[in-house]
Formats: sequence, C-alpha cells, structure tokens
Amino acid sequence: MALLNIIQVPDEILYKTSKPVERFDGRLWQLLDDMRQTLKKSGGAGLAAVQVGYLMRMCLVWLEKDSYLELINPEILGAKREKKGAEGCLSIPDITVRVKRFQELRVRAQDRNGQWFEMDLKGLPAICTQHEIDHMNGILITDHEEGR
Repeated sequence: MALLNIIQVPDEILYKTSKPVERFDGRLWQLLDDMRQTLKKSGGAGLAAVQVGYLMRMCLVWLEKDSYLELINPEILGAKREKKGAEGCLSIPDITVRVKRFQELRVRAQDRNGQWFEMDLKGLPAICTQHEIDHMNGILITDHEEGR
C-alpha cells in the first residue's frame, strides 16, 4: 500500500464530475487500499477518489476505529432529518463551513467486487457520504456557503 497525495484547492480536478467505475479488478482494489491508508493517516472521515487524482465515482467513509465503508458508484435512495453543521475537508485545510445535510440516508452502491448492496447510514457516516458524493459531482463545501 502507498500513501497518496491529497489534492487541494485550487486544483481544477476538484471541480470536475467523476465517471462511473466499470472495471472491478486488482488495480481498483489497490487504489481502494491506498485510499484507505491515506485516509487513516490523514485522520479524516472520508475520501473520494477525485481527491487523490482519479475521476472515479468511489469513496471511503470512516465508520469506527479502523473500519471503513467502500462505496463505488453510490446513489442516495432516501434521506431524513436535515440539519446544519460544521464541516471540514481534506482538500480545503484549515477552514470549516456550515452545511445543511441529512442525518439519515439509505444508500445503494457497489462493493470492490462490483456487487450491489443497500444500507442505512446515520450521523457522521451519513454526513460524510453526502460530502464525498458532492466531491464526485465537483461540489466543494465552500459551494454550500450562504449566497453561493
């Protein structure tokens, strides 16, 4: 496994839309493993592939201790309990922005083998999943600021 460089603003790749993942092979697994090591080392709660230079619709979300959820081609199927809270971002260090997010989600995604699954997320994993999906769509937390 290798530590990857986390891309920061103003790099233009962060504003691009990621493409769906179509190949589920050893290269994908290696990237997921490298992203896991990078996220763990960073102390962040989530990491999208675009943040390490890959325009692929996938991310990792911290669950607890050393447990991370891999979401490939994720879709939000349902959401409840919207609330505003402070968020930071590994690609925009040293700032926080108040962002309105759902506190509960139903998500559909693929795992590293391409198998579809659905799951319910609450609290930080739900918030983080929305944040990472925003990254896949070229949206940053600063785009949520009042008046933008």
